[in-house]
Order: sequence, then structure tokens, then C-alpha cells
Amino acid sequence: MNSPSDKPAIRKYSVLPARAIQDDEMHWTTLRVLGAICLYTNAYGIAWPSRMTIARHISRSTKTVSVHVSRLIKAGYVRKLHPRSYPARIKAKNTWRTNRYQVMFDGAQTELPSMEQFWAPRPKLVDEALDEDVQAVTHTRRESEGGNVENSILAQAFCSGVESACGQVRIAANNLDFAMELSNRGITAEQVRLASIEMTKRNLKSGRTPPLNLEQVASWAGL
Repeated sequence: MNSPSDKPAIRKYSVLPARAIQDDEMHWTTLRVLGAICLYTNAYGIAWPSRMTIARHISRSTKTVSVHVSRLIKAGYVRKLHPRSYPARIKAKNTWRTNRYQVMFDGAQTELPSMEQFWAPRPKLVDEALDEDVQAVTHTRRESEGGNVENSILAQAFCSGVESACGQVRIAANNLDFAMELSNRGITAEQVRLASIEMTKRNLKSGRTPPLNLEQVASWAGL
């Protein structure tokens, strides 16, 4: 498989376990994969990058990323989180579409995160959300009956906004009909994304559920 050549946006730093720097057995690419994962950690070491996103950061294939993630897990630097670890709060309809990692800063003694720590907001990577939207349009377009690209982009912008703010996944295909209404009003994907992020943050701060659909965001933001 060819390696992706485009680089995602990054934040100014990546916080990773210091012991990795002194690990003489660690392969250079394994260290880079760890660094890429740590670009996405929230305040509690939880990260959501897909294999493709990691591959784009280090210019390697997703297959190579999988090999080195497995090495990180075996060496005790990273833990994969699973829905069964949170049976009381995660429902089947919210199945995870990308890997959820926990960076194990305390090694094997690192405890599983609480639900509140798990859903703590991710760091904002400038301009990356819309970059990911462009990659998702092809898949979303196949899911829509009309295949309207503009509607797909608006629906995906909503999903990206919510996920970037709290990590919860929304399904673009479920929001295409209302996306068509917004498209007819001249609403842009950036307006949708920013409104989705802001509403999600405010809802979390007040103890409410993040928006479930695009219509809720549009009504709240007056789009």
C-alpha cells in the first residue's frame, strides 16, 4: 500500500512518555507513531486518531502503522480502549469508528480512564477537521441517495465538529436531508463546523448531551 503524502495540521507539541526516549529497543518508526498518537491526547491521555491520520503524519502506510501500534501495545506504551470497558454508558448505536487509545504514562500501573476522562475534549488541531471532511465525502456520497457533494460536506462538517469537541461519533448519512435545507440557505461547512463545536462545548459544560443531529445545531445557532 502506498504511503499518504499529505500531512495533517498539528498542534505545537506532543506529550509522550519520557521513558520512550530512553528505550534503546524502540524502533524509530514506533517512536514516531507514538508521537503522532500523542498529538491527539486529551488531558487524560486519551486519543482518537485513525490509522490513516497517523499514516499521514509519518508518511507510512496504514499497514505499517498497525505493526508499530501493536509494538507499542506490547511494550506497554499504549492501550486500546474497548466499548465493553464502559458497558453502562456506551450504547450499541454509538459504536466506535476509529481506534481509541490510552497513552500509558505510568506503564502497566496506568488505570483505565473514567467515563468523564474518556469523553474529555480533544486538543484542537487547526484546520484539520475540514481536511478530514474532504476525505470522508466519497464514503458519505455513496451513502446518500442523491450523491450531492455539498450536502455531504455540510453533514460531515457537523459530525467533525461534534467529534472534535467531545470525541462522540455522529453519522453523516443521517443528516443529509437537513443538510440540503442548509445548503439551499447558503450555509457553509465552516459555519456548521464552528456552530457544532460551540454547541457541543456549551452542552458539556452545562451537563447536557452533545447535539444529536444537524437540525439541533442549526436551530441553536440560528443557521
